[in-house]
Amino acid sequence: MRQLPAAASLEAPPSARILVDARAEFDRRYPGLLARGRTTAGATLVAEALIEAAITEEDRGLKWFMLAEAQRMAAASGNAAALDRAIVLASATYEFDAVETEYRALKEIPLRILSPPRAAALAEVAEKVASRAEGDGRRDLAMSAQSLAIRGWQRAGLMEPAKRAAIRHDEMRLP
Repeated sequence: MRQLPAAASLEAPPSARILVDARAEFDRRYPGLLARGRTTAGATLVAEALIEAAITEEDRGLKWFMLAEAQRMAAASGNAAALDRAIVLASATYEFDAVETEYRALKEIPLRILSPPRAAALAEVAEKVASRAEGDGRRDLAMSAQSLAIRGWQRAGLMEPAKRAAIRHDEMRLP
């Protein structure tokens, strides 16, 4: 799947100054919410809540802040599906390298501590990232994301998808 070119309505993520104001507004509206993300379960719940709230948020600075925090919480809790939703939602509003951002965030999730279902979810998201990168002509990034998918499937104990991912990885090497 190829990423669509940036639409005219997309703009750069907010500046650091705007994010300071967005953080203050966030703390005013949602006091103590981020503090609930100190545990894996809490981070998962906070990430989901932030994504839901960001969908209807009108303030673009606050929306970016919420989605960035959702990404951070999702990565901290090993929730690749929520991470994917946060980045897809952000890329619908802001101009940034969503494929690279998502790959870097997925890579930060320690596979060794994930449960098999979470590892499988990470593998699925990594394969989507690999497909998007390949469609954009970014072979090195595609191969790296596909390697991450292989490791995710292996961690999940799902050898058949791991084999398919390995075959796909090998196909990406071919010129």
